[in-house]
Amino acid sequence: MTLAALGGSALFDKTRHTKWPVVTDADKRAVMDVLDRAILSGSDAPAARAFQDEFARLHGAKFALLTHSGTSALQVAVGALGIGEGDEVIVPAYSFVATALAVISQGAIPVFVDVLPETGNMDPSKIEAAISSRTKAIMPVHVHGCPADLGPICAIAKKHNLFVIEDAAQAHLATYEGKPVGTFGSGAGFSLQSSKNLSAGEGGLYVTNDEALLERANRVRNFAQNLVRADSAHYNLDRPLDGHKALVSMGVGSMYRGNEMMAAFGHSQFKRLPELTARAQANGERLAKALNDLPGVSAPVIPSNRTSAFHKYRVWVDAHVAGVDLSPTALRDATINALRAEGCEVVMWQSEPLSSFPLFQEMKGYGKGFPFSASDTERLRTNYTASYPNTVKLLDSSLVLFSQTCPLIAQTAETVDLYAEAFRKVWNERKHLAEVARG
Repeated sequence: MTLAALGGSALFDKTRHTKWPVVTDADKRAVMDVLDRAILSGSDAPAARAFQDEFARLHGAKFALLTHSGTSALQVAVGALGIGEGDEVIVPAYSFVATALAVISQGAIPVFVDVLPETGNMDPSKIEAAISSRTKAIMPVHVHGCPADLGPICAIAKKHNLFVIEDAAQAHLATYEGKPVGTFGSGAGFSLQSSKNLSAGEGGLYVTNDEALLERANRVRNFAQNLVRADSAHYNLDRPLDGHKALVSMGVGSMYRGNEMMAAFGHSQFKRLPELTARAQANGERLAKALNDLPGVSAPVIPSNRTSAFHKYRVWVDAHVAGVDLSPTALRDATINALRAEGCEVVMWQSEPLSSFPLFQEMKGYGKGFPFSASDTERLRTNYTASYPNTVKLLDSSLVLFSQTCPLIAQTAETVDLYAEAFRKVWNERKHLAEVARG
């Protein structure tokens, strides 16, 4: 069977994909209810409060706060802990840059550690070597929806008197040892950006079980003003933007709140999330069984004590095991091109460790070196120029099936089966991948 990349017929039409998010009549009514009510914003607005309460409940948390992005959810998590100038937060070398930027935006400094090659999550065995007298927190990322190994991470944090902040942007309803992620540390940040399993276009949620941290996070979220939970008792639906007292900024904050249309849309989508998550998990496992039968192909590894939300579906390819005479990156790229030609959505998502970005290589920060200049810049330079071999190997030897526009969670079992068939077709003809690599 000739590969489509070499002139054969594509296995299926790309238009069969379902785009994300799927917007229902219920979602539209929820947003229209907000417009009819004409309360569009506010720290205690009703749609936001209802969404926050429901989100916290299903994630086993006491409290949640709606923010305007997943990044700002992490920012208020960092700010609530008083982490700032000269402080360091340990983060994985493999993530989206928002993980590190949330630290920098609060005046603190990210320090990188390598990841586990099987999952792409932070390697707990690398953490202690990265701890210094300036370290204040560890920020594990539940990358692609698979929880990081929170047991040893939290144990290390406790040993060294550090905070744990979970970057759960991609991991709605994922579990670690039977418990939803988001409440293993002092706080967590989730994202509601369009590609996420729970979408509101943009937005985020900060969750915590600590009421004092909630109060401080809410102040960071609202210009660092002197807000307290008791103020909610004075909220007046007829005067949603009129407070009962003058507000005074107690420090540095910003306006990180979400709005009511975002809250209503996200809350409506959230009602379907458990069912959709179960479908994504079933389809992820279905695809794994097919792919793991192919020599040199490895589906995502989900440890037995965790469940993944399968936000992204990263697949590893091994040229040596597959018997293909190509470098890892050449095999990866040829496989991506061959699968795309067959009708699959395939992306890279990231191509290099975060530490290699100019932001960290140049350490200019806000223009004159801050916040990096507030620490030992030579030690930071060593950290930022380190090789992170597992992160590099992961990126060089893997690809992400499905895309931000057409993620796994939106697809039917029939479409998932076509992906398995397309991968099988490409792999059965893998001797021709060198031709694909040569274009």
